[in-house]
Amino acid sequence: MDIISQHIVLTILTVLIAAAIGLILRRLLVGRLKKTVLDNWLVQTLGVIIVFVPLILSVPVVFVILDNNLFGVLWAAIQAQIHVKDIIPISLNLVQTALIIALGVGIARTLVALAVRGMGENRVDINIRTLVRRIFYIIILTFIVFWVLSIWNIPITIPVTAIGIMTVALTVAIQDILKDLVAGFYILMERPFHIGDQITIGDMVIRTGRVEDVQIRSTKLRLVSGEEVAIPNALVFGSVVTNNTFYGERRATIIVKLPEEDFAREETPGKILKSLKEIDLILVKPEPTISVSGLSEKHIALAVRFWIARGQHSVVTETLYALRAALPHADLTIQEAAGDI
Repeated sequence: MDIISQHIVLTILTVLIAAAIGLILRRLLVGRLKKTVLDNWLVQTLGVIIVFVPLILSVPVVFVILDNNLFGVLWAAIQAQIHVKDIIPISLNLVQTALIIALGVGIARTLVALAVRGMGENRVDINIRTLVRRIFYIIILTFIVFWVLSIWNIPITIPVTAIGIMTVALTVAIQDILKDLVAGFYILMERPFHIGDQITIGDMVIRTGRVEDVQIRSTKLRLVSGEEVAIPNALVFGSVVTNNTFYGERRATIIVKLPEEDFAREETPGKILKSLKEIDLILVKPEPTISVSGLSEKHIALAVRFWIARGQHSVVTETLYALRAALPHADLTIQEAAGDI
């Protein structure tokens, strides 16, 4: 094997060994960091960086293997073609910018996760956690942006002035979005409802669903019919909002319509109350009530009101069957379904 072939083989082996060392170091580093509190983004970024370290260190070795004077010749050729003094600072700035952005996003995600976890352990409201997470993340990213600007020697007054001009111009153009933003902060701070609650929004057009997320611009609901809808926060803020799951109990109302000859003033309410007491899931407090809701020449209507625990909607159906057994000639109608909507 001639000298050139030996140099090529040694160069390939050097690069492969450097790559193998980098991959081994990455595996060890990522495996160790995944057991820590660091965000996966930051872990993977550090893993990529550690792979390039052996490869960069192998470059001088490759030049030595190929030719001791090769590096000098290549460097002279590069200097003859381009202005190296201008390229090197730009390249270093690009590398620093990429590293700061990658590491900054990972650090931001890690710190936000730690802050949210700490608030969760202290049972801080989920809306407050959501708000703090987003504000904290924006602050860290803003710091990263100004750090990148300082690397490129861009005066801070330039972006600040540009932001001021853009703010004035955009304020008029995005009034509706700004309303949504302000309403979003109000919802997150005042907490009229929480993520996971079932709410009803609207006056004319009514939408009922479970709150999936409260974002800065919109509130996402999973409707009872299964669709997901994003409602602008300004609409939520300006509409009547009913929190269907705020309290632990819900009232149901069944209208019992009886022929006049089957109604006894004392006995009929007693039969109804007895039937209700036999159903275990009907709450004892507040007590069930019976009142006359309508009178006609041939019929008497009674409003039977009782309370059930939140989510126990099947109790209403069970009550209908029990009342049908006690009053076989009655017409039964559900007036309030206790949230079964």
